[in-house]
Amino acid sequence: MSTGVWSRWCDRAEEAWNRHVRYRELHRQLDHTRDALKARTAWLDELTEDEVAEMLRGLGACVDALQAAVSDDPDRSDATPGESVDGDV
Repeated sequence: MSTGVWSRWCDRAEEAWNRHVRYRELHRQLDHTRDALKARTAWLDELTEDEVAEMLRGLGACVDALQAAVSDDPDRSDATPGESVDGDV
C-alpha cells in the first residue's frame, strides 16, 4: 500500500470517527430532550377522556376569546413582524 493510499485511508477513518462522535452526542441530546418532554407531559396520560374533552372545550373557548380580542383591536395591523401588508417578506 502506497503512502498516499494509506494517508487517504487514515483521513477517511478519522472523518468517520469524528462523524460518529458528533452524531453520538446529537443522539444523546435528543434522548435527553425526549426524556424531559415525557417527564413534563406525564400528567396527560393520567387524564380521563372526560377531563381531556373538558380541557379541549376550554382551549377552544380561550382561542375564540383571543381571536375576538385581536379582531377588536384597532391599533393592530394585519401584517406580522417582518412581513409587509401585501404578504411579501
